[in-house]
Amino acid sequence: MGNEKFEEQIPLHSHCIVCGRPIKYGETFCSEACRRQYENMIKARRRMSLILWALMMAIIVIVLVSTYFF
Repeated sequence: MGNEKFEEQIPLHSHCIVCGRPIKYGETFCSEACRRQYENMIKARRRMSLILWALMMAIIVIVLVSTYFF
């Protein structure tokens, strides 16, 4: 009953994954600035992931080498 009116008043839409603004249904970003911000965030996450993997590998190598020599 009440939901039918609610659905009629709000058109089908999506939200920008960066800032949350309502945008056309099926789109991902509201502007080119949000797209660039998202791409920069993904690059930073990828970089941090690689750094953490390298750090974990270095720690494993140090532990294995130290147990071998001591």
